[in-house]
Amino acid sequence: MTANSHEYPVAVDDQQFLVRCINDVERGRAASFLSKEPETVRWLKAEMVPATVFWDVGANVGLFSLYAAILQPTAQILAFEPAAHNYASLCDNIVINGFTNIVPFSVALGQGNLAFDELHLSKVEAGSSIHHVGAKSPWAESEPVFRQPCVKVSIDSMVLDHDFPPPTLLKIDVDGLELGILDGARTVLNQVKSVLVELDANDPSEISAATNLLEQAGFRLTETSRREKTINRKLPRNHIWMNAALRPLD
Repeated sequence: MTANSHEYPVAVDDQQFLVRCINDVERGRAASFLSKEPETVRWLKAEMVPATVFWDVGANVGLFSLYAAILQPTAQILAFEPAAHNYASLCDNIVINGFTNIVPFSVALGQGNLAFDELHLSKVEAGSSIHHVGAKSPWAESEPVFRQPCVKVSIDSMVLDHDFPPPTLLKIDVDGLELGILDGARTVLNQVKSVLVELDANDPSEISAATNLLEQAGFRLTETSRREKTINRKLPRNHIWMNAALRPLD
């Protein structure tokens, strides 16, 4: 795998994947892949097995989907990214790596059946984040620069109404919309072995609601990241949960 001047090689152990980088945001994401969220890298390395169906919700330009693909070339990977500029880079990254087991969807996940809404974009730069469906993101420090029409649907509806394969591994990182996505997956959660979800550690009500929902579904918290950097007074930390029925804990 050979990179050109716009492709950044990301090496993990004895493997690597390429990331198309046309701006500093994308270059920063590629360069910090191992250091920014080491718990997510460890989680994928431990949990990706050949039969995995990995749903990457809030895939951005696809780094974790790309890593999952090199870990298990026979696994099914569904990458969800509604922001048009990120989705374009996500598709490019799949192509330049020659991966055939990642399927990208320009869809926002949430609650309810298939519907149309607006995605409020904080920026229109590939690799950017802090976008929000239906309203300005509470994580954003400024007004949206663009309101992009989008399709939204719940995980339950995608699986039960549209015959998508249910996830066995679920990552949710959408800067403030995680609870709605979890709520829209109540029926399917019993088939998920592990969930990694980003939550605002400065919001006790969000932590409590997510904890109650996941514990009722049979999950137990096994790890919380220790990030200290805030975003507009929000403190994003990844929480890793295991399904006790499918993955008995020691």
